[in-house]
Amino acid sequence: MGPGENSVDCSCCTGSKVRRYLKSKFPFITWMRAYNLQCLQGDIIAGLTIGMMVIPQGLAYAHLAELPPNYGLYASFVGVLVYIFTGTSKDLTIGPTAIMSQIVAEVAKGNTKLAVCCSLFAGCFQILMGFFFLGFVVWVISTPILCGFTTAAALTIAFGQLPKLLGIKGVKKQFWRSIYQTLARIKETRWPDAVMGVICLLVLFSLRFLQRWTEAKRNRADTNQTYRLSRGKSTALYITWFLAVSRNIIVVITATVAAYVITSHSAGTPFTMVGNITGGLPTPRIDQFSNMFDSDDSVCSLETEESKRWTCRAHTLSNVTEEEQACLDMGCCWDPDGKTPCYSKGFSVSEVLSGSILITAIGYLEHIAIGQSFAVKSSYQIDNSQELIALGLANLVGSFFSSYPVTGSFSRTALSYMAGVKTPLVGLFTSSVVMLGLSFLSTYFQYVPDACLAAVIIVAVYPMVDFSKPVYLWKVSKKEFLVWVLCFVLILAFSIEVGILVAICVEICILIGRMMWPSVTIDHIGDGTYNVKIDGNLWYLGAFTVKEKLSSLINGTYVKDNPGLLEHPVCNIIIDFSRVSKVDSTALDKIKEAVVLGTKRDIRLLGYSMADSVQVKAAKQGLLALMMLEKNEEDAARSVKYATDESGQPAYVRYDDSIITPKLVQDGSAEALQPGHYRQMSDGSTPSVE
Repeated sequence: MGPGENSVDCSCCTGSKVRRYLKSKFPFITWMRAYNLQCLQGDIIAGLTIGMMVIPQGLAYAHLAELPPNYGLYASFVGVLVYIFTGTSKDLTIGPTAIMSQIVAEVAKGNTKLAVCCSLFAGCFQILMGFFFLGFVVWVISTPILCGFTTAAALTIAFGQLPKLLGIKGVKKQFWRSIYQTLARIKETRWPDAVMGVICLLVLFSLRFLQRWTEAKRNRADTNQTYRLSRGKSTALYITWFLAVSRNIIVVITATVAAYVITSHSAGTPFTMVGNITGGLPTPRIDQFSNMFDSDDSVCSLETEESKRWTCRAHTLSNVTEEEQACLDMGCCWDPDGKTPCYSKGFSVSEVLSGSILITAIGYLEHIAIGQSFAVKSSYQIDNSQELIALGLANLVGSFFSSYPVTGSFSRTALSYMAGVKTPLVGLFTSSVVMLGLSFLSTYFQYVPDACLAAVIIVAVYPMVDFSKPVYLWKVSKKEFLVWVLCFVLILAFSIEVGILVAICVEICILIGRMMWPSVTIDHIGDGTYNVKIDGNLWYLGAFTVKEKLSSLINGTYVKDNPGLLEHPVCNIIIDFSRVSKVDSTALDKIKEAVVLGTKRDIRLLGYSMADSVQVKAAKQGLLALMMLEKNEEDAARSVKYATDESGQPAYVRYDDSIITPKLVQDGSAEALQPGHYRQMSDGSTPSVE
């Protein structure tokens, strides 16, 4: 073959690798080829359905994140557009979520600039982790920690919305303080807000129940051939389901219209409402990241009037000019009295990094858990590393459009699945609905009652409160139950960061404890023979525990501590390695020391069921030169009974019939025994040597 042919083959090979790489990083290249009219129809229906759900959720979650309402809508359309090109799940819908909004509220504390910066840094971290296949790092957050965090965060969110549901202002967000201050100030309840909130809450829960009922009917019709629905009933069921899943937009529109009509016919303002928000689509901005780490407060040139107020925590905004909104977008805020000049407050590197790391971990876990669950339902696989890159790009690109951190949304993903989504192109239609709302409906968003948004949030987080998991953990593992309780209580008492970090530290300590004290059981199987079972892998941390157990047998301590075994002094010890698949040199050394000690005390030690990988290390370590190895427990028991020489010492018989004892091997007078190179004399006699 000539040089020219070689070069052609290499170029073809390189081109094929490039195409595979591009397909792996941009999955839309693959599914777009098979896209057809049926896929378009499914994506349009699902996209419009999700769009009607995400607009009220975006407003509510921005409220929860203590950010202006338009930031929730920015986060609702940028991420899904990016995911079209990079995502590997057809069902997954990303955007603002209740959990992520709660984290942003704790991290940013109402500072829009800090929230957007966290999105930027979290996106960078997620992209790097995806490219270097480091997604496994976040799995240090175990299932008990994740479940405890989810339940505690959901309760914190729900009880934090009660003051807004009742129209009580100035209540702290922390769980216990929120409950205490709400009860202490219950007389300050604004009855129009309370009535509006309770009605919205009842309607939302009723429609949620209706959705579950219609889904059960549809699933029964799909899976049970004897249960059939007529075309009319099927259509009516679908319309009912569609109205039920659109409950958020229905309730918000109805509440907004009611608030507008009542307010226009009243002397004052009976309801607490969102207030003016910036309309139109956001433009890409880099200047918001300039001087992000300034530690000094710089006074803006703009001063407020008493009628133009911005309360950083309560977000009561009215009569905002473009100049004021620009100041707000840069992280400025006014004191609640409305008389203090506008300040642009910097923040430290530690604030950004600590918040971004927490957002990176929780966002990825939430995203992957949702994606994998729906991939199983639809019988396809997702690429975890690519999903990490896709989520990172969504946060990175979104930060330039003033989006706060996003992740996968369970409620919207479930809705997308039920609506018959076909491809990630559904994000185009979802984002179109949100962009239309920002462009043409932002004027009307100012009349949305806060109590209505509080009701939307409470109903959204209600399914996240799950106390069945700790009950299960109590039955299965008390230690994991303790981790769940610790994470749950600390998050409620302090913060999400404290609860998760302490729970991770406790989980790591439990893991180290399991390695330091592996389960070693000792059973007497007759005639002074004891079976020692090592349950789990052996590392240097647990090597001393295993040696102590073996030494207690060899020295007679174990027999003395168990009076029932006094008549059965230790003569033979057989070690069960069946549960040991990994081992290190320190552990082998400690077992070797125990074998040598047993040989000095005329006690035979044998092993059985040792994995091949462990045998290789044991042979190199010299352990197999001192200890006979059998395939199973029965062979080990026979070896103990029959393999003896004339003096009663254990005899290992090679296939060449030469007698080799542990003492000869230890003294260097005989060649090391290899596993399996022996046979036992069935009559117990001394093997003959030819």
